[in-house]
Amino acid sequence: MKGYRFELILSAILLAVFVGVSTFQATNTLTKAEVDRYMAVLEKAVPVEWEERKEFLVRLRGWGESDDGQPDYMLNVMRFFDQIKPMPGVPANMKPSEANALYEAVAKALLVRSGGYPLIGGDSMRITAGQKKSNLIVHETELDNWDRVLVVRYPGRRTFFELVTNPEYLKVMPYKLASLKVVLTPVKGDLVIPDLRWVVGGACLATFLLVDWIRAA
Repeated sequence: MKGYRFELILSAILLAVFVGVSTFQATNTLTKAEVDRYMAVLEKAVPVEWEERKEFLVRLRGWGESDDGQPDYMLNVMRFFDQIKPMPGVPANMKPSEANALYEAVAKALLVRSGGYPLIGGDSMRITAGQKKSNLIVHETELDNWDRVLVVRYPGRRTFFELVTNPEYLKVMPYKLASLKVVLTPVKGDLVIPDLRWVVGGACLATFLLVDWIRAA
């Protein structure tokens, strides 16, 4: 047994890391009382200047109350305004892209600490140089000219509510509302495929270590 002391210690450490991450990613279904508590915070914090405020709060409550305890993937499709919109605390002379960059810098750090993480994010690719069109199918005002896309994984809806009611997040929320129009769509993870290179690389490494362990035994 002494000959395997290092391997046993390493295995225990790796197991502890796995259990820790699994526990951190675990979440329970929201209760109605919890949704009420989160919504009470948002009803006070979401700026009244935001045109979509009322509809957003109604839909968010319904989404929270229908929580199924499963992970959610949030699709963000964003289009910058031509100029910054009036919002409390947001300088009127900021560019929309600058305001959103400030928002994302704070929000991403809070997101990771809450247990969520971005899967993909970036600026849209222009189809033709010098044009703002971003839709390959057809040009329609509401279906085209998007500037950024972001997909975020949340372990559960509780994680999302914890994020958007975090006092630090609420400080920068107006910067996002003032800088862009956003389509915010929760998506079920019926099919989630990681980068194939990481899957194959991880399988190869695991196989190598297993074979090496067996040969050493």
